[in-house]
Amino acid sequence: MDTSELKKFSDVSFDITVAKKNALERARSRQIVAHSGHLFRADSHTINLARTLSDRSGEFYILDVNDNPCLIKDTKEFLNLLIARNQESLNEYHRWYQTLKNRKSQ
Repeated sequence: MDTSELKKFSDVSFDITVAKKNALERARSRQIVAHSGHLFRADSHTINLARTLSDRSGEFYILDVNDNPCLIKDTKEFLNLLIARNQESLNEYHRWYQTLKNRKSQ
Protein backbone atom coordinates (compact mmCIF):
# COMPACT_ATOMS: atom_id res chain seq x y z
CA MET A 1 0.00 0.00 0.00
CA ASP A 2 1.19 3.45 -0.78
CA THR A 3 0.56 6.53 1.33
CA SER A 4 -2.55 7.65 -0.54
CA GLU A 5 -4.22 4.24 -0.04
CA LEU A 6 -3.38 4.29 3.65
CA LYS A 7 -4.80 7.79 3.97
CA LYS A 8 -7.98 6.77 2.19
CA PHE A 9 -8.34 3.67 4.41
CA SER A 10 -7.71 5.77 7.51
CA ASP A 11 -10.28 8.38 6.47
CA VAL A 12 -12.93 5.75 5.79
CA SER A 13 -12.20 4.03 9.10
CA PHE A 14 -12.45 7.33 10.97
CA ASP A 15 -15.72 8.25 9.23
CA ILE A 16 -17.21 4.87 10.08
CA THR A 17 -16.15 5.15 13.73
CA VAL A 18 -17.67 8.61 14.07
CA ALA A 19 -20.86 7.54 12.29
CA LYS A 20 -21.21 4.50 14.55
CA LYS A 21 -20.68 6.60 17.67
CA ASN A 22 -23.30 9.12 16.51
CA ALA A 23 -25.81 6.40 15.61
CA LEU A 24 -25.36 4.70 18.98
CA GLU A 25 -25.83 8.00 20.78
CA ARG A 26 -28.98 8.65 18.72
CA ALA A 27 -30.29 5.19 19.68
CA ARG A 28 -29.60 5.84 23.36
CA SER A 29 -31.32 9.22 23.23
CA ARG A 30 -34.39 7.59 21.66
CA GLN A 31 -34.54 5.26 24.65
CA ILE A 32 -35.70 8.10 26.90
CA VAL A 33 -39.40 7.67 27.74
CA ALA A 34 -41.86 9.66 29.81
CA HIS A 35 -44.04 7.94 32.39
CA SER A 36 -46.04 9.48 35.26
CA GLY A 37 -44.38 12.86 34.79
CA HIS A 38 -40.86 11.38 34.94
CA LEU A 39 -38.24 10.45 32.36
CA PHE A 40 -36.70 6.98 32.25
CA ARG A 41 -34.09 5.23 30.15
CA ALA A 42 -35.48 2.20 28.33
CA ASP A 43 -32.18 0.37 28.61
CA SER A 44 -31.50 -3.16 29.75
CA HIS A 45 -30.60 -2.03 33.27
CA THR A 46 -33.92 -0.25 33.84
CA ILE A 47 -35.91 -3.06 32.21
CA ASN A 48 -34.25 -5.70 34.39
CA LEU A 49 -34.68 -3.62 37.55
CA ALA A 50 -38.35 -2.96 36.81
CA ARG A 51 -38.96 -6.64 36.03
CA THR A 52 -37.28 -7.77 39.25
CA LEU A 53 -39.14 -5.23 41.39
CA SER A 54 -42.48 -6.03 39.77
CA ASP A 55 -41.97 -9.75 40.47
CA ARG A 56 -41.56 -8.98 44.19
CA SER A 57 -44.49 -6.61 44.65
CA GLY A 58 -47.33 -4.98 42.78
CA GLU A 59 -46.05 -1.41 43.07
CA PHE A 60 -42.53 -0.11 43.46
CA TYR A 61 -40.46 3.04 43.52
CA ILE A 62 -37.75 3.59 40.95
CA LEU A 63 -35.40 6.50 40.28
CA ASP A 64 -35.87 8.44 37.06
CA VAL A 65 -33.01 9.88 34.97
CA ASN A 66 -32.80 12.85 37.35
CA ASP A 67 -32.60 10.56 40.41
CA ASN A 68 -36.10 11.49 41.56
CA PRO A 69 -38.21 8.67 43.02
CA CYS A 70 -41.32 7.68 41.11
CA LEU A 71 -44.02 5.27 42.23
CA ILE A 72 -44.83 2.78 39.49
CA LYS A 73 -48.38 1.57 40.02
CA ASP A 74 -49.09 -0.19 36.72
CA THR A 75 -45.99 -2.35 36.36
CA LYS A 76 -47.14 -4.14 33.20
CA GLU A 77 -47.75 -0.88 31.38
CA PHE A 78 -44.38 0.47 32.52
CA LEU A 79 -42.49 -2.65 31.43
CA ASN A 80 -44.30 -2.75 28.08
CA LEU A 81 -43.39 0.90 27.49
CA LEU A 82 -39.72 0.30 28.33
CA ILE A 83 -39.42 -2.84 26.23
CA ALA A 84 -41.22 -1.35 23.23
CA ARG A 85 -39.02 1.76 23.19
CA ASN A 86 -35.87 -0.30 23.76
CA GLN A 87 -36.66 -2.54 20.81
CA GLU A 88 -37.65 0.39 18.55
CA SER A 89 -34.34 2.11 19.14
CA LEU A 90 -32.28 -1.08 18.82
CA ASN A 91 -34.08 -2.12 15.63
CA GLU A 92 -33.33 1.27 14.13
CA TYR A 93 -29.69 0.99 15.21
CA HIS A 94 -29.50 -2.52 13.75
CA ARG A 95 -30.81 -1.31 10.38
CA TRP A 96 -28.19 1.43 10.38
CA TYR A 97 -25.48 -1.06 11.39
CA GLN A 98 -26.40 -3.38 8.50
CA THR A 99 -26.12 -0.44 6.11
CA LEU A 100 -22.71 0.35 7.60
CA LYS A 101 -21.53 -3.26 7.20
CA ASN A 102 -22.60 -3.21 3.56
CA ARG A 103 -20.74 0.06 3.04
CA LYS A 104 -17.59 -1.33 4.64
CA SER A 105 -17.58 -4.39 2.39
CA GLN A 106 -17.74 -2.33 -0.79
